[in-house]
Amino acid sequence: MISTTERWKLRLEGALGLVRLGRDFRRFSWIHFAFLVFTSLQTTFINTLLLRLSDSSDIVMWYNLLTFVFNPPGTVLAMYFANKKGAVKSMYLGIALFVVMYLMFFGAMNGPTAVFMPIIAALVSLAGGYYWMAYDLCVIQYSTDLDRDAALGFIGVGTGAVSLLMPAVCGWVISAFQGLAGYVAMLAFSLAVAGGMLLFVRRLPEKPVPTAEIRFWAAWKRFFHTPVILSSLWAEFIKGIRAGTFSFYLNLLLFDLVRSEALVGVNTLLVGLASILAYWVLGRRVTPKNRLRYMAAGVTTLLCCTLILFWKLDALTVMLLSVVNSYFNCYILNPQNSIYYAAVQKACRGRTQQLELMGVKSFFLDYGRVFGVLIVMLMPQSQLGSIWSMVLLTLFQYGMLLLGHFTTRLLAAMPEEPGD
Repeated sequence: MISTTERWKLRLEGALGLVRLGRDFRRFSWIHFAFLVFTSLQTTFINTLLLRLSDSSDIVMWYNLLTFVFNPPGTVLAMYFANKKGAVKSMYLGIALFVVMYLMFFGAMNGPTAVFMPIIAALVSLAGGYYWMAYDLCVIQYSTDLDRDAALGFIGVGTGAVSLLMPAVCGWVISAFQGLAGYVAMLAFSLAVAGGMLLFVRRLPEKPVPTAEIRFWAAWKRFFHTPVILSSLWAEFIKGIRAGTFSFYLNLLLFDLVRSEALVGVNTLLVGLASILAYWVLGRRVTPKNRLRYMAAGVTTLLCCTLILFWKLDALTVMLLSVVNSYFNCYILNPQNSIYYAAVQKACRGRTQQLELMGVKSFFLDYGRVFGVLIVMLMPQSQLGSIWSMVLLTLFQYGMLLLGHFTTRLLAAMPEEPGD
């Protein structure tokens, strides 16, 4: 007879879609959620910290631009490392480098910010390369195309939950102290969590390490002659144009208007609620057959909501756009990610080719992000210029939708599994 606790556990797993996921993916998911906890300070408040230290938004734009520029080289290094050592060791090294990056923040607080900023940007890129290389490998290895929408939906729900709690706590703690003391307190907390994660990450099951040699530069030529891969890569470039800039720009715009970390934390909490709801909906409703319809709905809704800013741009409208963007951006990213992973699984022969593709993908995705940041930097530095840049970045996403149609057709014409 099933106990009450077990019955509630089964209900919760059913509501979250966990019944469709394997044990290895569940373990990986909880590891990933812990990673999001200790990197929440870096992802949410590094821009406000740099703005406070320099009193200039230019250094924030340059920081994000340099991070995106350094990302592909970091990913290539991680690709070779993961091929030889495996995903778990790559994840471990990525977390360790994040620890070093957090230690550099103490130097930035007590020294010339302009000197430490490029070093921090390089460390963020290198650490992220090792961690996210492992993340991509784990998503592919621990899920299949049949359960991947549910898997990514569960990851999205967990990501939204972390983004609910941590930025709000960080914002409250930072605002509760005078000067930079709140930032120091959250840096100490992040370092403690990261240290604990270094002890737990090795418990992930390691897949067999491939023996094939990586031929990265030859892979460029091979992928450019594989239509399903090439269309997926250009879709990643277009995705990066908007996703990279919007990952920090709305919070930066809000902070520039009100100069309050607490309000940025509240805004991020609302954004987290919206993303939880969106990923919960997507995890239960999106299938390979209707991915493109959700993408079209997401792009069109975001464009219409961004146009409303021409009527009024203040803290309230920026917060409303942040929430709407968080919800409907999931309608774009989740289906696109599923299409990309399906292309990888069908067109790549083994994990070595998957690693090569991840390295190539980083150039497309991150230099798409660079392109998006440059658009914002080159627009007039005014409220009207900010609105036009956001509209232009959103319009580009229709190109990703068209490529999604093309890639889906190519996938339908391919056999279920790649040849050996």
